[in-house]
Amino acid sequence: MTKLCGLRERKKQQTRAALVDAALTLFEAKDFEATTVEEIAAAADVSPRTFFRYFTAKEGVLLAVHDEEFARLLDAVDTAESLAEAVVSTIDGDHERFRRVQELLARTPALRATFLERTVEQERQLVDKLLPADPAPEQVLRTRLLVAATYAALRVAIETWLTTPDSDCAAHVREAVALVAVTG
Repeated sequence: MTKLCGLRERKKQQTRAALVDAALTLFEAKDFEATTVEEIAAAADVSPRTFFRYFTAKEGVLLAVHDEEFARLLDAVDTAESLAEAVVSTIDGDHERFRRVQELLARTPALRATFLERTVEQERQLVDKLLPADPAPEQVLRTRLLVAATYAALRVAIETWLTTPDSDCAAHVREAVALVAVTG
């Protein structure tokens, strides 16, 4: 039975990845607003009904990539010496899909608003994860400020990365996070 569950889970992951890849390709070719869920499903060789088993709306496809990065950050926080180290370790590696999503977010105002809402919620989750069970008020404030400053540094690093072709995202993030740590 575990073999079947493993196969089923792999098929789900493959379908999800196919939907994300198809959506990115269509959004880049046609623009976000002009692309329909039906077109994304057809490009991924699934039905629209299957699309909605994975995502509630086409925005969810793009935000899924962002959510994957955030999940990696939450995992990294468990083993890293600092938030800065966790952020940098999350950014290392190949980020072609992440870059494509960030470029789409940068040129689609409606998506930026959704993305910012999601980012604020993720900041709250990260603060909750970093705080002990019964924190002092000044510890809450310090942690909230640390997370907000780190996210601001990350945003600026990503914006810089997007405007400098062939540059390394991780290098921009390392530099920005280090500046926050020095001034913080």
